[in-house]
Amino acid sequence: MTKLMNADENVPNQFYIFVNELNPLTYHNFNFTGVFSSGAFGSLDMNPEFFYKYQKGSANYLPYEPCDMDSMALSPYFLTAINDYRLEYDAEIFRKHYYQFFPSRFSAIYAFGNIESCQAVNTKYGWPLDSVKRFRLIDNPLNRVVSVNMEHVSLLRHAYRVSALQDIDSLWRGYWSGFGNIVLELPTIGFQRKQYKSGLIWEYLIEGCVQHLDRPHNNAIQ
Repeated sequence: MTKLMNADENVPNQFYIFVNELNPLTYHNFNFTGVFSSGAFGSLDMNPEFFYKYQKGSANYLPYEPCDMDSMALSPYFLTAINDYRLEYDAEIFRKHYYQFFPSRFSAIYAFGNIESCQAVNTKYGWPLDSVKRFRLIDNPLNRVVSVNMEHVSLLRHAYRVSALQDIDSLWRGYWSGFGNIVLELPTIGFQRKQYKSGLIWEYLIEGCVQHLDRPHNNAIQ
C-alpha cells in the first residue's frame, strides 16, 4: 500500500520505533531477525480462519468482554484498575463498528514517521532516544496503516480517570479519523473545572511487518 487508510497521504518510506530490548521477545526478534510483525500478521499464515476474518474486517482482537456485575458502588481502586482497558475497549469497539479495516490498537506496531516526533516523546515522557531504530515497511497487499494523534489517547487516559465523559463516540471518531488537537473541560480538585489540550504527536499504527534498516544484510527478507 502507498496511502494511509485515514488520510490522503503516502505511507512514510521509513519509520522510527522505540525498541525495548529489555523485553525478551522484542530482544529476540530485533537481534536475530531484525523484523517486527503486528499481532495479526503473525497469525495470517498459521490460521486460515483468522486470515479470512482479517480480509473481511471481522477479526475479534478483544481479549476480555464485559460481563454482568452485581449492582454495587464502584470503588476508586476498581476504577483505577480497569481504566486503561476500559479506554482500549472503547477504542476497539468504535474501530470495529466504523473502521473495521483499520489496524487494531491490540495488534498494531506503533511507530513514528520522523525523528522529531521521537524527540517530542522523549521530552514529554522520557522514552530513551538511544532505543530508537529505523525500519521500513515490507511490501504486502494486506498491509494497513493509519496516522493518529497519540496525545488524543494520553489526554483520554486522564479524562477516563476523573470524569464521566459524555459522547464517547465523538472522541473516538476524532481519534480514528486522524483529528489533531482536542480540548476537554475536566474536573479538578475542589470541584473546579479546567480546560485541557491534548497537544499533537503523530504516530502510525501498522498492521504488517517492518524490517530494521540499519541491520547488516537488511535486504535478506523481502
